[in-house]
Amino acid sequence: MKVFDTHIHSEGRSVEDLEEMARGGVYKAVTCAFYPIVPEYPETLLDHFRKLTEFEVERGRSAGMEILPALGVHPRCIPPRYEVVIGRLEEFECVAFGEIGLETGSEVEVDVFVEQLKLAMKMDKPCIIHTPKRNKVEITGKILKILEDLGFPEDLAVVDHATEDTVEEILKAGYFAGLTVQKGKLSPEEVERIVSKYGFDRFVINSDTGFDRAEKLATVKAIERLGFDRNDLEKLAFKNAERIFQM
Repeated sequence: MKVFDTHIHSEGRSVEDLEEMARGGVYKAVTCAFYPIVPEYPETLLDHFRKLTEFEVERGRSAGMEILPALGVHPRCIPPRYEVVIGRLEEFECVAFGEIGLETGSEVEVDVFVEQLKLAMKMDKPCIIHTPKRNKVEITGKILKILEDLGFPEDLAVVDHATEDTVEEILKAGYFAGLTVQKGKLSPEEVERIVSKYGFDRFVINSDTGFDRAEKLATVKAIERLGFDRNDLEKLAFKNAERIFQM
């Protein structure tokens, strides 16, 4: 079955890796903005956005995969004068703001997150929202409270890297949950337990493959092992993602 991987970092992978993903069934992927060190200048991120929207889209095309850029200020790479970056986000073509969110929940992270959410609401733009490995339950709760306080539209948010401990609160709040199949995040078995309990309507699936060692075809392998109705599997594999990102 074809799969729409809703969260990768394509620049961390070779063209050969992308070709392997395309041959394996990943026909579309959202490549999310992330700079692996804290930038010293806001212009660093602006050039990063240009790279994603120009160079990475073309690399995907040459590999046989449609790469769709998501742009934004990740909580782990907030530059000085971050408002310069947010002020220019509207200039770039992208399918979503992402990944944005919180890592530690600090005041500056919250400010950056909120400003990007406000812009997303203005532009009717979906958001891919990062939740951290540490203090995941607490920080996810803080993210959901921010979304609630802003009245953020339910169909515009994917709260990503959900786990069995956080998925219920995400779904109760009405948002989509991103299931990241990767070592240290979710195993295929955990994905199976989650969709068995909560159904398929508010989930997307991703691999988060990028700069670190990762299973490039984790999403395809997870879908293939699920013994459910094909119509339900298609929701998780690509239909929900196509709806969110208006493909």
